[in-house]
Amino acid sequence: MILGAVFYIVFIALFFGIAVGIIFAIKSIKLI
Repeated sequence: MILGAVFYIVFIALFFGIAVGIIFAIKSIKLI
């Protein structure tokens, strides 16, 4: 159960990081 919770947290962190990275990249492209 603990392992599943850790995996779930890591998955959300990865997904959030990718989403923020894409948004940041789009904003950077628009600024240029």
